[in-house]
Amino acid sequence: MTTPNTFSLKSRSLKFKWTFGASAAIFLTFFLFSFAIYQGIGSMLLDEKNDTVKSAALVSSQVIYSANLTVDSSSLTAASIGPIVRQSIDLSQRLEDQVLAFYDKDGKLISQYTAEQNNVKPYAKYDYSSYLVKQPAPTFSKPKINGQQVVIYQVPIVDSNDNASIIGYIQVINPMTSYNSIMGKLLATMFLLGAVALFISGMLGYLLAQNFLNPLTKMAKTMNDIRDNGFQKRIEPTVITKDEIGELTLVFNDMMAQIERSFEQQKQFVEDASHELRTPVQIMEGHLKLLNRWGKDDPAVLDESLNASLTELERMKKLVQEMLDLSRAEQISQTKELQLVCVNDVLEQVRRNFEVMHEDFTFTLKEDDKDLHALIQHNHLEQILIIISDNAVKYSGDSKQIEMYIGKDQDKINVSVKDYGVGISKDEIDKVFNRFYRVDKARSREVGGNGLGLAIAKELVSGYLGSIQAQSEDSVATTITITLPLIEKKEESAE
Repeated sequence: MTTPNTFSLKSRSLKFKWTFGASAAIFLTFFLFSFAIYQGIGSMLLDEKNDTVKSAALVSSQVIYSANLTVDSSSLTAASIGPIVRQSIDLSQRLEDQVLAFYDKDGKLISQYTAEQNNVKPYAKYDYSSYLVKQPAPTFSKPKINGQQVVIYQVPIVDSNDNASIIGYIQVINPMTSYNSIMGKLLATMFLLGAVALFISGMLGYLLAQNFLNPLTKMAKTMNDIRDNGFQKRIEPTVITKDEIGELTLVFNDMMAQIERSFEQQKQFVEDASHELRTPVQIMEGHLKLLNRWGKDDPAVLDESLNASLTELERMKKLVQEMLDLSRAEQISQTKELQLVCVNDVLEQVRRNFEVMHEDFTFTLKEDDKDLHALIQHNHLEQILIIISDNAVKYSGDSKQIEMYIGKDQDKINVSVKDYGVGISKDEIDKVFNRFYRVDKARSREVGGNGLGLAIAKELVSGYLGSIQAQSEDSVATTITITLPLIEKKEESAE
């Protein structure tokens, strides 16, 4: 048996949550503000009525005392009190909308008065004796009678002979007609305005949610288009905003551009790798077919085909190794297996090794600064320098001269290798670090290049937060410069 679904914000859309939240916040603010106003106005009006009732009670007590009706309790009768109340102009004015009740010392009602025009009203005929409190001190009470707020102020009548004995009580009852009318109308108005505020807050919340979520909706649609049609689609904001959603849009577009570039690079890499591998495979296939047809019995053909096949196999082996090195270079971790390496020592070691391997070349090293250290794996730095130096040797032409340089620029280490070979044109200088790119493909075949060396060097240098660039002019010279962050080595203190 399935449980019926209950209301849950978790299962609702973001637009609904935003609309609900904004509406609730706006309505709650209006409700609290209205409640504060309602209570404030009610408290102000009530305090005013309290003063009115208290003043009427004190005036009534003074009038009765001045008329010498407080000699004993027997003088407090309806016949004696009535004329005094009616003849007192001050008291008559205060009874405009109030009720004046007199009680004997036992709490029995003697007489009850109000303005003549109000005699027919229900509050003028009501018996308030149940709210009488027999005590010598004045008392306030605020009961609700027939659903209406009423204020009652009570004062004792004392014997004028000793000014201590209580011979009766006076009650002034204010039915709060105007107060109840005002508060009722105010409450009805607040309910009406509350309903209007709820509707307006709901509409405002919906419009805000729709406005804020439009970029997210566009982003979701763009993602679906990208999933179906590729990485070319972008979010085109109608208005460039500087809020979080605007930043998210820019980050999304930038991420899509990077993914598209990466996808295109991977696609190009596969195509180039397939092309590079196809040539040696075809050569080996041709020689094997040649051997299969008539080379088995011809020692010269057999020897030529085997040598050619071994050469192409060696080229394939080198190409696969370079592709593996490139893949590893893209996965360098900056927090693992790092070493503080003296770049001067590694560069000098590479220079000496190349002098041994290429005796007909002259390798010079200029050091503007000594003992420069970088945070990099020793074998990676050595591999980068070997790749650059090997390229310099391959494309140096007839000059047979290689210049190496190392120095620092503020917090950077600059290492450059310069040859005086054929140079690179301006149109091709930015492409030399692309995978499988060769300036002179025919000549690169002769010197054994696959076009991956500088791509590997670039990935390695970038992995260590460095940079690599090439400078050249056609038929003049080429300089490859790498830049690495300089690490200041702390001197060990002497014991």
